[in-house]
Amino acid sequence: MGRRWVTAYVLAMAGVAAGWFGPIQILLPAQAGRLAGPEGKEALLALVTGYGAAASLAANPLWGAVSDRLRCRWGRRRPVFVAGTGVGVLGLLVLSDATSATGMMTGWILVQVGLNGPLAALAALLGDRVPDRQRGTVGAFFGVAQIAGVVLGTAVAVALGEGALGYAALAVAVPALAVSLLLVHREPAASGPPPEVRARGSRRAVLLRPGGQFGWAWLIRFLLNLVNALVLLYLYYYLDDAVGAGDPGTLVLAVTLLNVTVAGVCAAAGGVLSDRLRRRRAFIAAGAGLLACGAVLMALLPAVPAVLAAAVLVGAGWGFFVAVDMAVITQVLPDEETRATMLGIANIAGTLPQLLAPVLAAPLVTRLGGYRTLYLVTAAVALLALACLPRLRDVTRKPATPGT
Repeated sequence: MGRRWVTAYVLAMAGVAAGWFGPIQILLPAQAGRLAGPEGKEALLALVTGYGAAASLAANPLWGAVSDRLRCRWGRRRPVFVAGTGVGVLGLLVLSDATSATGMMTGWILVQVGLNGPLAALAALLGDRVPDRQRGTVGAFFGVAQIAGVVLGTAVAVALGEGALGYAALAVAVPALAVSLLLVHREPAASGPPPEVRARGSRRAVLLRPGGQFGWAWLIRFLLNLVNALVLLYLYYYLDDAVGAGDPGTLVLAVTLLNVTVAGVCAAAGGVLSDRLRRRRAFIAAGAGLLACGAVLMALLPAVPAVLAAAVLVGAGWGFFVAVDMAVITQVLPDEETRATMLGIANIAGTLPQLLAPVLAAPLVTRLGGYRTLYLVTAAVALLALACLPRLRDVTRKPATPGT
């Protein structure tokens, strides 16, 4: 793929990520505080984000299934990309005008449901259009774009006052960045019969069979996303209570910027190297090992220098994993005709940990040993992903075949 297409693809993903993480990082917490006050803000935020995450779990596979079965003159992916972006923008506008908990919840559910449409389409395009020899590089840029979107969305939200204007600016930024892909991406009209219903049985077999490559790739993705969620979930409270930072908010910002910078550099470098070396598993192994080391460091040495060192380790580990994640997933799909559907199922491995992390972390911190236990368990989860890795073949050596 040429540079114009790849650049437009990255910009579109950055726009989607900005529309997600600007609200999550800044706008939703601030809005919950205004609507529910100091006593009820945590409960309202948990309610809104919980319902949004549940909607996201269902939305991505559904958008993928629609994309696979769609037959129209504009192709299969473009209509889903446009429709989902439109619903997401509508949700941001609803949030900008929300004056009640119901309005806030409605807007965030619309954002979650809507932005899963372009996410599903972008993931499918990686498998549709990008040849195997480029998937590590473009997949890494896909991950870097998400990281850039986090920074962009957060910066917009902070710069514009953490209120309605921030939502409105993101409602403009998301389609403005997305339109570049629509201008350069040409997709043939989708024709012919949709995938047969029998594909459902083959997908179920691939997911449930222990030796299935898709199943192992899904499990590794789930475990490493759970590690990332557990590391970040209580970071503010860890720095305040365990480390004793005088200004935990400022330290959270410093740790986040350090983590994001290292992750972006490692993702970009790792994607290019994985294409040249024709190997993916080595980068997943390095990522899992570094994530485990960072978590152990946070567990055993709750001090500012150790936290900064852990941020580097965790950032590098996450970057190496992200560098090859999309390349691996797209190369173990069991059926090309249901690519977007299966990628929607794969994306559950990234969303489900956001729901499970609080359920797992809360009892560990409050009743089972505190932050030391939390981060030691986090390291164990990373090592479990590493233990699963030998079951995943290095798929760059030969193309995956259906059912493998």
